[in-house]
Amino acid sequence: MLTPIADALVALLNVFHGWTGSYGWSVILLTLVIKLALHPLTRKQLRSMKAMQALGPQMQALREKYRDNLQQMNIEIMNLYRSHGVNPLAGCLPMLVQLPVLWALFIALRRQGLFGGETFLGAALDRVPTFAAIRESPILAIYPVLVGASTYLQQRLTVTDPQQARMFVFMPVLVAWFATQVQVGLSLYWIVSTLAYAVEYLLIVGRPGTAPSPRPAAAVLPQRPRGVKKK
Repeated sequence: MLTPIADALVALLNVFHGWTGSYGWSVILLTLVIKLALHPLTRKQLRSMKAMQALGPQMQALREKYRDNLQQMNIEIMNLYRSHGVNPLAGCLPMLVQLPVLWALFIALRRQGLFGGETFLGAALDRVPTFAAIRESPILAIYPVLVGASTYLQQRLTVTDPQQARMFVFMPVLVAWFATQVQVGLSLYWIVSTLAYAVEYLLIVGRPGTAPSPRPAAAVLPQRPRGVKKK
């Protein structure tokens, strides 16, 4: 099912290669074009995330208040969402739409012989930087390092809950290890995509700790009886 999408992405990659003469720059351009095409969905997802973050303190207060009554806690949290116009599913649906394209890109960049042995930053794009390969050609190590560093940067921006931050502390290391199992071209995509997402996050959500307070729910003011004048 994803093969036609992957074929189209490879064709676009080859078009960029015809313009730039470099598969490295072609991967960068392809990544940025895909990020631009998916930006409306990403923006919707990040705005939902921003709204959820703004409601975080109130949600925590409700959890503390109703910790012995889970049913009432869920009711109160849903009322909180409703009063501020927040849809907790709005952040998930855009990701579901994006996944087929991202998986197709993953399949496309792993095709054998795609890069024809071209190098970028001194490393062959179709080579897998295993530990044995890095010992033979140390320049290959730059890609797993950049993959881990870009993942760490994104994590520092987007994970604002200290408890979640502790849970994901080893994620950059795991992703860097994963980069030693795939072609350098795919690692290049990951680095550019991760940095582009960090820019989108900063533009839409803002820096950590700068999220605005939630929009107050509309209050219903009591009405004066007819014929009674304001003093």
